Amino acid sequence: MKTVTIGSFKGGTGKTTLGAVLGTALALRGLKTRLIELETSTKPLARFQACREFADLDCPEIDDLMMSGGQPDVQDWQISFRQAKSEAAQDGVDVLVIDTTSVWKPEVIAAHLMADLVITTVTESPIDLYQIMPTNGPSMQAVRPYAQLIDLVRRHAEKSNKTDFEWFLCLNRRSHLRTRVGDSVRDRLRTFTEEANIRLIDGLVDRVGYRNMMETGITPMDDIAGEPVQRSLLAARTEANRLASRVITRLGLKADAPRLVNV
Repeated sequence: MKTVTIGSFKGGTGKTTLGAVLGTALALRGLKTRLIELETSTKPLARFQACREFADLDCPEIDDLMMSGGQPDVQDWQISFRQAKSEAAQDGVDVLVIDTTSVWKPEVIAAHLMADLVITTVTESPIDLYQIMPTNGPSMQAVRPYAQLIDLVRRHAEKSNKTDFEWFLCLNRRSHLRTRVGDSVRDRLRTFTEEANIRLIDGLVDRVGYRNMMETGITPMDDIAGEPVQRSLLAARTEANRLASRVITRLGLKADAPRLVNV
């Protein structure tokens, strides 16, 4: 069984949407997928699951992980995650996907440390850059940029001899139009990922197919009887399947090939 952690230190990067899309795409390929939701206050993934069940659509399992009493540290959360992973393995789960919150917290650090693959979501906004990488001079840089977590997780992987560990920086919500700001952000991200030994990949463009997904439970991968598939949904389906294929390949998973053709 493999673990995928989706992270970002800034809200609005499409992290939860990507988790729901990825989890659904993997499930449609015949891989038993379970999503762990760390956003326990609003529970968007739990609502997404309820909407899919109401629409009678297949859905990856959604679970949350909570710890009560005291102030659990990173090691406490690691123990909790290991237990959740063990239970998932016993249930025959192929992929465990963890959707983290957008802050530096013990559970977020622990989720990154246990991952086989980390997917960090980012947009074309310069503000996202300041949340990720160190900069020189005055800026809007976070007190603890995401780069610090990257260094921490990399050191942990090396210490644990985790040779098959992988990291994607996923550029989400890209504009349909090319802009000077977007080009500048991509150039800086390209330089950063090369230095950090991270793969920069294209994520989910801001398409109509994703905007109502969390409310209706219907993703671009779903064929609804009696309803034509719009061109925008086909484009969204293509990029979602491309993302899922990257994950399957990098994790060495075996998907259901016949189902893959029909998705």
